[in-house]
Amino acid sequence: MSFIQRQLQTAINNMNDWESKNGFLFSPQKIVCLHFCRRRGLHPDPEFQLNGSTIPIVQETKFLGIIFDTKLTFRSHVKHLKIKSIQALNIMKVLSNASWDKVSLMRIYRYLVHSKLDYGASVYGSAAKSTLKILDSVHHQGLRIATGAFKTTPIPSLHVVSGEPSLEIRRHRLSFSTFYKIKSDEFHPQHKVINLIFGSLFSVKLSFTPTFGFRIGEILRYFEIEDFPIISNVEGLPLWQETQLYFIDDFLHLLKLNTSNLVSQQHFFDHRQR
Repeated sequence: MSFIQRQLQTAINNMNDWESKNGFLFSPQKIVCLHFCRRRGLHPDPEFQLNGSTIPIVQETKFLGIIFDTKLTFRSHVKHLKIKSIQALNIMKVLSNASWDKVSLMRIYRYLVHSKLDYGASVYGSAAKSTLKILDSVHHQGLRIATGAFKTTPIPSLHVVSGEPSLEIRRHRLSFSTFYKIKSDEFHPQHKVINLIFGSLFSVKLSFTPTFGFRIGEILRYFEIEDFPIISNVEGLPLWQETQLYFIDDFLHLLKLNTSNLVSQQHFFDHRQR
């Protein structure tokens, strides 16, 4: 911890030097420190100084719309996500009457609720299954409102009628999309990390929160999908930089300012005929 504290304090000091040279001022009230640690015993938190003020230590904070906690359980984020989704479902309850069809209600549900549940799914998808199940009730309630199904309708039938998969399958699909996007970019910071998806580091002690790459490996094995190499880049010039292009330009000698629309249309019709 002492080594980490020295390294981060050096980075903060460099920030102070940069802001003094460029005329900026970082507000200590808007900066917090979050210490990620899963140790149960007493352990010291780091202490950092910014412009002579101590940066406060917090148990959780929101970064880019996702609430991170010290244990990386994402329980606070899931609860906050459920509250925001229920508020969006109240709009659907007002609109769910005989004059609205199911197609329009499903579109509203996708725009208002799905967009919230899908954002950051590859990040908070590492939470425990019991934590992620908190969002299932919101998903099922939204599908019932959109389709007009009864409360006693079985959940598998609800997925079939609405054409929407479960949230777990949606998180798997979004994780796959993120995984192959990272894998296709060899300069991505996580490119080398996610390739270690079949390591035995977390298989020995399953109590640890698995990394994103290890979770992808479990999903691939569960669905019996063989991982395949991704082409990182394609050599050669792109099409828009190709210089040897052959084309017919009948309008090259017709200036737009001096040519009437009828003449331009006539040339276009002749060009289209040829």
